[in-house]
Amino acid sequence: MTENFDRLAFAPEEYLTRRDALRALMAERGIAAVVLTSTENTYYLTGFGSLAYGATALVMRADGKAVWVMRRTELSNVRALADQLWVNEGIGVADGHNHADVLEGAIADLAGPNAVIGVEFAAVQPILRGFVGPRADGRNVVDASGLVEHLRRIKSPAEIALMKRAGAIAAQSCRDGFAALKDGMTDSALATVVTESLLRNGSGRMAQMPNVCAGPRSARAHVTWCGAPIRRGEVVNIEPAASVHDYHTPIYRFYSLGQPQDIVLEMFDVCRAALDEGYARVRPGMTSHEAARIFESVIEKAGFGESMVTRPAYSIGASFPPGWGEDNVMAIRAGSEQPLEEGMCFHVVPCLYKDGVGCVAASMPSVLTRTGFESLSGDHVVFGIKD
Repeated sequence: MTENFDRLAFAPEEYLTRRDALRALMAERGIAAVVLTSTENTYYLTGFGSLAYGATALVMRADGKAVWVMRRTELSNVRALADQLWVNEGIGVADGHNHADVLEGAIADLAGPNAVIGVEFAAVQPILRGFVGPRADGRNVVDASGLVEHLRRIKSPAEIALMKRAGAIAAQSCRDGFAALKDGMTDSALATVVTESLLRNGSGRMAQMPNVCAGPRSARAHVTWCGAPIRRGEVVNIEPAASVHDYHTPIYRFYSLGQPQDIVLEMFDVCRAALDEGYARVRPGMTSHEAARIFESVIEKAGFGESMVTRPAYSIGASFPPGWGEDNVMAIRAGSEQPLEEGMCFHVVPCLYKDGVGCVAASMPSVLTRTGFESLSGDHVVFGIKD
């Protein structure tokens, strides 16, 4: 029997349940149709995620009738997946033609001229959101940002199973990177080992390449390899995320060739203590702020508060380029009163940046259960030192 490599990640019933949950939210807000352009959101709802960013939209009416509006060449994906997708009708836009005009026609056909239309304003690049507002032609357009993200906050058992598979692959890539670490190696050579391990062990296309860096340069956020030599005693950062059916599980591990500086180990110990405290105390029902303060208090008491410039955890799940995080879905951050719920998945990563030294963190991709966090990678948080 020939294996179907184009199968969707989940059974059709799961996608129909997600669709119906969105329909309920639309009914609550009086929205007749939504226009979804976030790839993560359309993938969550249908199982298909287009890489034609800015040229793909899913238009769905409140009764569940839906149609794709996309670049004509992308219709090949809809045809190939037609027997699996609950949205298997599409309108192709020829290259050089105006997508907006075609989208307007699709909306008019589905919902009529005076219906309330929900559009994901948040899908617009942040610098341009201030220009998004009421339309001059009088069409009733409302902001539908957050509707699907609300559904994506809590992962199903099937989603969590995929993320555990991805977590094991990511953890193995870090172990393989540490095993390969040697004198004379460049950060690019190390990145090659990590990436090859991800692919060899089953990762699919990744939303972002691994971050691999060493020494003081690692204090620059999200800086990655550049062909620089890895020197003895420098902190080595390896941060990959493996992908299984586009569900990503990131992990961040730290190593050195020879004994690192005392400050590096001190920073790691503080981050590890914050991670352990979070695992011991964070529970469903807390607010995001309450959980964040558990991590941050440990960091602050140790005197490193000014070096912690990021939130302690961000949501993870299905992702597409340019990144693997779901910060717009959920995060554990000070000042946020969003409640934590069982089934939420996070990259828990209390992290310190110190100029002249580098970046050090204690990371664990985690699912929040009734009794607290549970690892999605199944490995251990240690600072690896190779003599």
